[in-house]
Amino acid sequence: MNFPLTIAHTSDVHLHDGDDAAPVRAAFERVIDTVLAKRVDLFLIAGDLFDHTRIQGDVIDFVYRQLARVDCPTVLIAGNHDCWQERSVLQRMDFRRAGHHVLLLDEPDGAMVEFPELHATVWGRCMLDHAPSNKPMANAPARTRDLWHIGMAHGLYSEDDESDRSSIITAHEIEASGFDYLALGHVHVHRQIRHGHTVACYPGVPAAHLGTRAKGSMAIVVLEPGRRARVTDHILD
Repeated sequence: MNFPLTIAHTSDVHLHDGDDAAPVRAAFERVIDTVLAKRVDLFLIAGDLFDHTRIQGDVIDFVYRQLARVDCPTVLIAGNHDCWQERSVLQRMDFRRAGHHVLLLDEPDGAMVEFPELHATVWGRCMLDHAPSNKPMANAPARTRDLWHIGMAHGLYSEDDESDRSSIITAHEIEASGFDYLALGHVHVHRQIRHGHTVACYPGVPAAHLGTRAKGSMAIVVLEPGRRARVTDHILD
């Protein structure tokens, strides 16, 4: 039987260069502070950690320093702003500089990593291009043994399976996945979605000026045996 698991989930941080970068950096620091204060078991960054693909060294070094503070497994996927393109920021990074606890899921067809100490697996796909042909939930695997089944996807939720929007995530795909929790990114407001057994969530944005509220937010998720995932809309002070 699985034991309880606590997850911190963020997305759409949009770190960038320039004179106006300080508020976004401060917001990401508050995310890391929360990860530490909540003593979570797993930290998920569901795309758009960076605002564009041409990010330079000082921002990259800042990310290494912040992720090095984290004391639990940390998993990232690419988003539409930091797609996995030649010479893009994620291609140029070596997350081992932040520590071996940080993992980037960089397989276009999807990759799954198992954390035996957490009795959990995490799956996600690497985004190559934000286009109608991109299907963030394609190839989502079935549950592995009696482990927590966690997914990550960056795209737009739609109840219309025939939508021609880019990077669509459908209600049918969420229900069929069987994930205990699906960490979403792309939409800048906190939203929880339930289909079948699966609870999916957009966590909101850490930097308040990128969203619709006075303060930024992230999600804190608790998985307990026999219960649906419980998600808290955590406001960043």
